[in-house]
Amino acid sequence: MTDPFALLGLQRRPLLSEEEVGIAYRRLAGELHPDQAGGDAARFKELGEAAAILRDHSRRLRSLIALPPGSAIPSEAADLFPRVASLTHEADDLLGRHATASNPLAKAVLAAPLKKLSIELDLLIEAVREWQSSLNAKLAGLDAAWPTHDPKEVASLADAFSYVTRWESQLRERKLVLESL
Repeated sequence: MTDPFALLGLQRRPLLSEEEVGIAYRRLAGELHPDQAGGDAARFKELGEAAAILRDHSRRLRSLIALPPGSAIPSEAADLFPRVASLTHEADDLLGRHATASNPLAKAVLAAPLKKLSIELDLLIEAVREWQSSLNAKLAGLDAAWPTHDPKEVASLADAFSYVTRWESQLRERKLVLESL
């Protein structure tokens, strides 16, 4: 793939706003869309992938330093992993049991564990968001010092964003299902 920064005409740096990426994408998408005269389906698809890379902190950082996908486990992730794994497994089990409960009494028996699960999900989501906030601060510091950087620091930050983004999504998904009951 072409350099996503060059393709969208954006400066190569660690911190880009959703708005910056969106404006650059929409400007070019109007020209390249296959339904437009002179549109180019292959370039349009490539443009979409470039925008997806630049919207994702982890993928954008990896693109900056030409780091292939892969991951070392950050210490914060190692601390949170058992909690995230345990709670998502518990949520899946309880939500599955609730979905297959055949009568109101069986559903009522699950009310207390589901309420406890909701509280635990809120607490863990907050812990993940606090970690994400600290990562955002590190990203802002990296951007302020750019182009001076330590490739290991950039790689570590990319790895951390990969975990925090995935875990927040997984936890919020289960919380949403729980709230819809």
